Amino acid sequence: MAKLLHQGSSIMKKILVPMILTMLVQAGLFYGVILWGGTVDKLNNNAYDILNERVLGRKNYLQNEMIQRWSNLSDSVQAINADVGAVLREQNSGIEDIRFGSELSNQVLESVSDDIIYLMRRSSVTGSFIVLGGGEDLGEQEGEHRYTGLYLRDQDPEYSSTDNSDIMIERAPSAIAKRLGIPMDTWWNPYFSFTPEQGEGSFYYKPLWAAINHPEIGWEDLGYWCEPFSLSQEDIQVITYSVPLMHEGKPYGVLGIEISVDYLRRQMPYDEIGADKMGAYLVAVDHGGGLSFDNAVGSGPIFKQLYEKEKQTQLRQPPVYGSVYEIEPPDGRREHVYGCVQYFQLYNSNTPFETDRWALIGIMRRQDLLAFSDQVKALVAAAFVLSLAIGMGGIYVVSTVITHPITSLVQKVKSSDPRLPVSLEETRIDEIDELAQAIENLSLDVADSASKLAQIIEMTNIPLGAFEYYKETGKTYCTNGFLRLFGIPSGEGESGYIEPTNLHDRLKELSGQIEEINERRDEILYKLSNRRGRPRWVRLRVVENDSRVLGVASDITSETLEKRRIEYERDYDLLTNLLNRRAFHTIMRRKFEEPETLGVGALIMLDLDNLKYINDTYGHDYGDAYIRCTADVLRRFAPEKAILSRMSGDEFYIFLFGYGDQDQLRGVIEHIKQEIRKTVLPLPNNEHLRIRASAGVAWYPQDSTSYEQLIKYADFAMYKVKNTVKGEFSEFDIQSYNRDSYLLHSREELNRLIEEELVEYYFQPIVDARTGRIFAYEALMRPKLQTLKTPKEILALARSQSKLYQIERLTWFKALEAYVEHRQVIGNCKVFINSIPNQTLTEEDIAQIEGRFGDLLHNIVIELTEEEKPDERSTIHKQRFAERWGAELALDDFGTGYNGDAVLLSLTPSYLKIDMSIVQGIDKDEYRQKLLENLLSYARMQHIKVIAEGVETSGEMKILIASGVDYLQGFYLGSPNPVPQSGNGYFDSANSQEIAY
Repeated sequence: MAKLLHQGSSIMKKILVPMILTMLVQAGLFYGVILWGGTVDKLNNNAYDILNERVLGRKNYLQNEMIQRWSNLSDSVQAINADVGAVLREQNSGIEDIRFGSELSNQVLESVSDDIIYLMRRSSVTGSFIVLGGGEDLGEQEGEHRYTGLYLRDQDPEYSSTDNSDIMIERAPSAIAKRLGIPMDTWWNPYFSFTPEQGEGSFYYKPLWAAINHPEIGWEDLGYWCEPFSLSQEDIQVITYSVPLMHEGKPYGVLGIEISVDYLRRQMPYDEIGADKMGAYLVAVDHGGGLSFDNAVGSGPIFKQLYEKEKQTQLRQPPVYGSVYEIEPPDGRREHVYGCVQYFQLYNSNTPFETDRWALIGIMRRQDLLAFSDQVKALVAAAFVLSLAIGMGGIYVVSTVITHPITSLVQKVKSSDPRLPVSLEETRIDEIDELAQAIENLSLDVADSASKLAQIIEMTNIPLGAFEYYKETGKTYCTNGFLRLFGIPSGEGESGYIEPTNLHDRLKELSGQIEEINERRDEILYKLSNRRGRPRWVRLRVVENDSRVLGVASDITSETLEKRRIEYERDYDLLTNLLNRRAFHTIMRRKFEEPETLGVGALIMLDLDNLKYINDTYGHDYGDAYIRCTADVLRRFAPEKAILSRMSGDEFYIFLFGYGDQDQLRGVIEHIKQEIRKTVLPLPNNEHLRIRASAGVAWYPQDSTSYEQLIKYADFAMYKVKNTVKGEFSEFDIQSYNRDSYLLHSREELNRLIEEELVEYYFQPIVDARTGRIFAYEALMRPKLQTLKTPKEILALARSQSKLYQIERLTWFKALEAYVEHRQVIGNCKVFINSIPNQTLTEEDIAQIEGRFGDLLHNIVIELTEEEKPDERSTIHKQRFAERWGAELALDDFGTGYNGDAVLLSLTPSYLKIDMSIVQGIDKDEYRQKLLENLLSYARMQHIKVIAEGVETSGEMKILIASGVDYLQGFYLGSPNPVPQSGNGYFDSANSQEIAY
């Protein structure tokens, strides 16, 4: 028996804990007010604001330089255009004559050379250039393109030499270089060489492409800032700004300036961001409108250490504060780095390059940016810990002084003899001395009270008894009731103190009659016998602490018998005395927790076939007898290892287990089936009725090792046999389940789909095979449920539940509502709506359709599907209201299902849809082509338009067009979409270009 330990708490603890908690709360409030009261946040926000102001100031400076000085090319563009125009007039030439290597291009370069030098001096940039070449050859050739141009460079724009000795030529023809008298750089080349695919040529191609693609935009808004590149592999990295040069509305080259990366880096002094030069600047470009930047130019040791090798910088959402974001750490580092983003306004709105957003990012480590607030938090934490240590020491000293007299009193009481009056010394503390006096008075009354309590229990006549064992003295006290409950003879004791060995030996003798032990509550339930031999139950509860063991015993025979009666009624079916649903599920789950005991098993779900007939014909009393008779058969002939249950009115579950193989168990199941068939139920007038039942069998472990799954499988097997051959036992078939399980499990889903109208309609275009125009759309159903995914499943389920009419009605109203929603897109094109051939809308339905959609009905084509066999009444009805609307009829999927020759001869529709089984692969099959030829011949005689469905390849389409098919439909021409493609024009598809006309 488990022991229950009662753990108390000392007065020292009761004083210490509240005082320490009070001190902790006070210190915590102090700490929390400082750290979480907004002080630290304000310090952090102040740091963020300072960073933002410094980055904003530097951004404004650079933006002013970039816009007002470096990219201010207006005067130079006008001067160069004037010089070029003068040369062209002098040479009686046009811009198309400015070609690579021509003398005219050299004359142009010589005429504008002073303008290029002036541009570099005036803009204080490290270089300026002009590249000649029009837009005629852009993108026309692959490989390397060469262009004539002039490219000058001054590494130190802050110093200007009067004789241009500080200028170097990077690109220019040798003749021009000689004429200008300017030295050539080490990496000089007489021409520009790049391809449209190379990033190095973007400064040339992108402005020209923009000028060609946007002739309505002036050259001022066609300027392009190019990211860092090198004219050659050995050359320095530069950033350029270039604009197209236009003559009489035609581009003939680009003019631009260069800013070397080193020069731009000097314009971004990183030491201004934070103390100890622990900051960095980064100029980057965002091409996607997000927070992913391509790195351009960076400065500062932090940038070199963390991001110099990175091509991109990624910021995390959301922002830490304002425009400050945390930067994704490179190479898996865990260091927190923040970046303040300020965007340059380099491009105007509605210009070709407005999506390139250049930005200046100020970068600092978190430990550097928030160093002051971290220092404040550390100081507050140190003060918090120190104050706690001092406070706890003082509390301990005070508590010890207060509790010492009390602990002395406790030791005195514990060492006293309970049989003698207690005498306690004074502590000179009024409250404690009053408590001592009360204890002395109480000790005098204990013996008298004990005897009175025993007398009271005896007088109540309640079968209750108790014992108490004192560990220190070894004495045991028992009441008379306790002695009677456990059959201890009165000679062995009386209502008072007895030898502890007597009690121990008696309880040991009764250990074999223990029925239940509740260790959580320290209770033992004994099943004993009274003098008449009838069972009686005694509950003994024991509580133990450090000094004694206390036990209370009570007779709970009446309570136990009532509980067991209730449990039986809870777990068993009162009509059959078989397990009910709850008890069966409980037992089965316990069984499946020990799979090693199950062996080969079978779960049988059995359903009586004639119960409703018996209830209706002979009354419910005979129906109950029919159920009891079946239960008796199962009980008599079921093997030992069987669990039987009645689930509901006429449904039984049987689980057989512990067999070696299926064949052995099949024999048992066959025996039960035959015994059920032999059993008859007597009826009035000396009539007899044989019991008849249908059952589904699922095997363990072959079909499943899951109890819940076996129930589903057995239920499905029973469902199949109930809907095919009643009175048989059918084994579960996984292939049939995978194919048809939705018929069983989705019945409520179908009701929900119909009631909530959980369908939508997609539109697939039907294209004229001669013109390529969209002639019509087919409205195709798409369920919104995960369990019912296709129209085929919906129709099969509706057919099994006799709900095809509800599907027909739902199709008409939802398809027409979708037509109305997309009427502007569909235009005057026809809309094909699938209709079940043997289902007819009511006159009320027709009236609603005509009232809501009357102006659309002349464009409707009623497409009779192949899944159901048409009947004459429904066909005549559909023809009648189609004629009334001015609508037309179509026969769907000709050649499959019920849509064959007989239906075609009797109906004579306006349109005939050839099934995809004929269309697919027709370009490779002469027999299909011959079959199509015969169909087309008949259709032309009857003036029927032919639509080929399921076109998926170019070869199929070409054969169909050549054969004379009128219309085409299929994924090759367009897939179904919730929003139809516009029907006001030619079909918008690359594949429509393959149509002959």
